[in-house]
Parts: sequence; structure tokens; C-alpha cells
Amino acid sequence: MAEQPNLRIANLKIAVNVFLRTIFSAILAIIVYMSLIIIGNGFFTQTVGERLVEYDEAAGTTTILSEIYYSNTTTTISTTQTTAGSTTPASGDASTATGSAGGTDSTAAGGAAAGESESDTSTGSTTTTLPSNQRWEPIRTEIPASTETALNVISQILMLLLLVSLPYSKLWMLGDRDSNAVQFGHIAEDKLRGLKIGAMAGVPYFILYILLFLSKLGLLFPNFIFVYRLTNLTFLPTFNELIGASVRTTVDVSWFAMFILLLTVLVVPFVCWLAYLLGYKHISLSEKFIYVNPKKKKKRRR
Repeated sequence: MAEQPNLRIANLKIAVNVFLRTIFSAILAIIVYMSLIIIGNGFFTQTVGERLVEYDEAAGTTTILSEIYYSNTTTTISTTQTTAGSTTPASGDASTATGSAGGTDSTAAGGAAAGESESDTSTGSTTTTLPSNQRWEPIRTEIPASTETALNVISQILMLLLLVSLPYSKLWMLGDRDSNAVQFGHIAEDKLRGLKIGAMAGVPYFILYILLFLSKLGLLFPNFIFVYRLTNLTFLPTFNELIGASVRTTVDVSWFAMFILLLTVLVVPFVCWLAYLLGYKHISLSEKFIYVNPKKKKKRRR
């Protein structure tokens, strides 16, 4: 029993290790999520035009100067002639939807006729160099709502598996070792040790949820929902389904969403408790799912 007084320090060290594992799993999870979103956009959306945008790094703002949408008969724009604040198609294959400067059609056309771009008219397109703070961006259709929901569900399952797997392996091995130590009388039995470690590892997430709850009540940080979203990247698909992009303040978050977010905070403590308990009882889920019982094989052959 000599090691018993050191168990609290040992639990704290393991809890810190589990917390760092959750951060690492969040990094991997967001990579998986972004990859699936890119794949989904590539398969389920299409480019319908282009927009000219201007970036103001000092103010941190982006301004749309002009938009060009493809016509029904072509998927390419025959011209990229632009000025600082205007965009003009040179043929009937494309049509401008919006522009930020007035009279852009006449000025751009006049500039093309009088300027050096006139020499390029024989090719059917004219091009001028854009300023360094401007660039063309594609305009794509929105992904269907049902497809977006399916992607969020698939992404959340994969991201949750990443979150569960790293703490699970750590706590299962700890439970397996503790079972042998208890059997030989080195430490006292504590089947809740995994839960205690998981609760300590989840303290930062509990604190963040308390701040979110206070923000929901309107007591502090009205926009804390953005901070909470960034610190819980593993559950980003759940955020997108429950809250969406239209919610700007925590007060606008529904109480049902708050309850679901509370359940996400309990994931790590629950996984640590279950993994430790299974390891303590020498129950390996991987062996049950991967390896086949030889007796079952014999029964199948018969």
C-alpha cells in the first residue's frame, strides 16, 4: 500500500495526458471534417460564375466589386477584362449580376476600345492586371440541405471515434495494470479511478460550458458562442446542425442545443470511466470485434 498516497498526483498527470490527447484528436478531427467538406462541395456543387473581390488588410474587410454569372449555354467566361471596381463581359456568353461602381459597362467598354487592351480583341477576350488586393473567386451553388446533414453526420461519427480512441487506449491499459496491482495488494481497489481522471481531464471543458451557460443567461460575453465553437472543434458538425451560421449571440441558442452541448462535455469522463472499467475486467472490445472465436468457427464448419 506504499504507493497509495501518490495516486492523486498520478491521476492528475494522467488527466493532463488525456486532455492533451483530446486536443490532438481535435486537430485530426478538423482535418477530417475539412476534407469531407471539400469533397462534398466538389461532388455536390457546381461553379455558376465568378466574383471580383477586394481585400482591405488594414480594416480586415472584403468587398465584392462585381459578379459575373455564366449563361445557360456556356460554362466559361469569354473575357476577364477588369478595372479597379468594374468587370465587363465582352460577349453574350456571360452576364453581370451585380457591380459596385456605377456606369461600369460604358466606362469599361470605352477603356477597352481606347486602351492597350484593344490589341487583344481578335482573340475574343481581354485581360488587364489586377491590383494585388483584388482577385477572382468562383461562385458556386449551395450544397443541398440533405447532403449537408449527411456529411455532418458522417463527419461527426468519424470525429467522435478519433476523440474516443486516444483516451480509451490510455485508460484501458491503466485499468488492466491496476487490476493486477490490486490482486497482489500493491494498491487499493478503486473502480471509479477512470471516472475521476476523466472528470479532471474535462475540467477545462466544464469551465467553458459554465461560461457559455452564463452567456446564455445574458450575464457576460454575449458573443461567447463563437469562442465555445472554436474550443470544441471535435463537435463542429453538431454545432452546425444545432445552431447554424445565423446565430450571432449566445442568447439566441436554444435550450435544447444547450442540453446537447452539455452532453458533449460528458463524453471524455464517460469514455475514461468505461475504458478503465473494461481494462480492469480485462475485457478487450478490439478482440471481440476483430478476432473470431475458434469454437464459433468449428460450429460453422459443422
